Amino acid sequence: MLKPKTMKKVRITVLKSCVEEFIRSLHKAGMVDIRKAIYDGLEGGRPLGYFDDVSSQLLNLRTAVSLMRANLSSHSQSESEPLPEGRDVLDEAKKYSIIHELKSLSHETTKLSEEISTINSQLANLANLKHFQSVDFSILNTKTISYSVGKVPKQKLAKLSKSLDTMQGESTIVSDATSDIILVLYEKSRWSDVESVLSDAEFSDVDVPKGMTSPEQTQDRLKSEISSKQTKLAELKSKLRNISKVNIAKASRLLKALEIESERAGIASKFASSTRVYVINGWILEDNFNKLVNIVNRYEAGAFIDDIKIDHHEIPPTVLGNPQISSPFEFLTKSYSLPNYFEIDPTIPYFIGLPIIYGMIVGDFIYGIMSILLGLWLMKKFKNSYVMYNVSKIWVYSGFPTMVFGIIFDEWAGLSHFALLEYFSGWLGFPLAVGPLYEGFHRMSNILVLIGITAIVGMLHLGVGFILGAINEWHHNKKHSLAKIAWLGVEVGMLMAFLPVVGLAGSEFTMSGLILLVLSIIILGLTEGIVGIIELPGLLGNILSYTRIAAIGIVGIVIAELLNEFLMPLPEQGFIAIILLPLFVILHIMNCFIAMFESLVQGGRLNIVEFRSKFLHGGGEIFVPFSLKKY
Repeated sequence: MLKPKTMKKVRITVLKSCVEEFIRSLHKAGMVDIRKAIYDGLEGGRPLGYFDDVSSQLLNLRTAVSLMRANLSSHSQSESEPLPEGRDVLDEAKKYSIIHELKSLSHETTKLSEEISTINSQLANLANLKHFQSVDFSILNTKTISYSVGKVPKQKLAKLSKSLDTMQGESTIVSDATSDIILVLYEKSRWSDVESVLSDAEFSDVDVPKGMTSPEQTQDRLKSEISSKQTKLAELKSKLRNISKVNIAKASRLLKALEIESERAGIASKFASSTRVYVINGWILEDNFNKLVNIVNRYEAGAFIDDIKIDHHEIPPTVLGNPQISSPFEFLTKSYSLPNYFEIDPTIPYFIGLPIIYGMIVGDFIYGIMSILLGLWLMKKFKNSYVMYNVSKIWVYSGFPTMVFGIIFDEWAGLSHFALLEYFSGWLGFPLAVGPLYEGFHRMSNILVLIGITAIVGMLHLGVGFILGAINEWHHNKKHSLAKIAWLGVEVGMLMAFLPVVGLAGSEFTMSGLILLVLSIIILGLTEGIVGIIELPGLLGNILSYTRIAAIGIVGIVIAELLNEFLMPLPEQGFIAIILLPLFVILHIMNCFIAMFESLVQGGRLNIVEFRSKFLHGGGEIFVPFSLKKY
């Protein structure tokens, strides 16, 4: 639980004659994280021989399924039939001729859609040519004469007309006062001169439909064309939908089967090979090793397995083994650098430390209840969000220590328990208590003591981190392990020297603490050198970071007390109390939510930054077994 699950390194030798079946067995078992195998005298692996054929058919089928899904608003798929495997799936994919028909129909629909779009654009242009209704454009283009249609700014029109008139009948202009679109007729031999004049007038061409006669006739023709094409397009789309509806289930199943076979054929590129055998290297959980041995034994002389000793330079992949209840804190572990295989998993320390720090910051019994209720509501709201679901679950867990600290601090939505009982007594008309039931530790009245306590909490928390760090390092580098113990000695020495100052211990502790502090600093210098000495002030900064527990908590108390002072509904207020009640409750919920957010951020920071850095290097590699995906 405090360490990742135990891994084994395995080497499997398989005859090439049975490797396809063996790969299928490994894939279905989903237990081995296969790694690149490199051995002197053996060749590097290559995908199995049918990989290229599978890839080609996979590309075609993905295109077909994509086209089918595009033509269906939704589709259901039956999982009752088993997926084909091996060469069978490849043969079935090659026989699946519907792919070519789909591509052809899709190409036709795309072409028709583009043609319809072009005609619509031409119709839009025709609307701008309505003042040329009497003009037959089909007779304007001859061997010697041509025309241009376009827009000219109205202020340029007079100058353009005058310029064209200077060409002595070799060009002319047709225009209308209601439009800035003109028709220019010109002799083809004078086009270069006309083009220069048009350019000076900022003339911009307007597309004229191909085969243009009069605008009215052309519009009727285009409308007829578009109607015919739309009818044909609807027929093609209907045909595509029908084909898709009939074939989508089978095509999807075949696609899944091909994707599986592609993965199986491709995994052989990680194997080492000779003329007769493949060699497979990988990692497996120790708990699953016997199951893998049973799989290998089924192939008798065709395969055998070796349990390889892990080299001290190798770091196996990391698989966390925490109980389900700690899952939201495992989310924190996975969200940052994963612990490597030889390190302590910080999940359980987070599971203990973060809620306690959260509870110390919020420290209100009623706010603890709100934290649980708001967390449960957010869990339901964000049940499909991996991040928010786990964050909300942390709020639920942290609500319980918040209630405990609420009792210790005697805080009940900014009131003491006795003040709360007196408040309800005012509404009920009879006393609920004649005096306080107990005397709590009131944070607002003991700010300096609270700061001292949070600093001590920081020292204890960091001390646990140093102990975990010493355990981590013991089997790898005893010098570094001793350094962690020295850091712990620095902390204990500082604490022993400090306690007499605040009257919590006798003066004899001061000398003992100073001696321990000096010895620890000497050991630190011998194990970590000058770097360790330079980092000593950083430890003090880490400890002081924990005083934010006091500071943030006090801010929440101040806001809660202000709300109670100015907005608390009282019996003597009558109808106004009814109006104030919802506002009062909403503002307390908002204050609670702010406290929840701040406590999670600051508690997370103290655990992940200050505490975690004392024992964890991270850099763990994720365990990715070769297994069937959940398509």
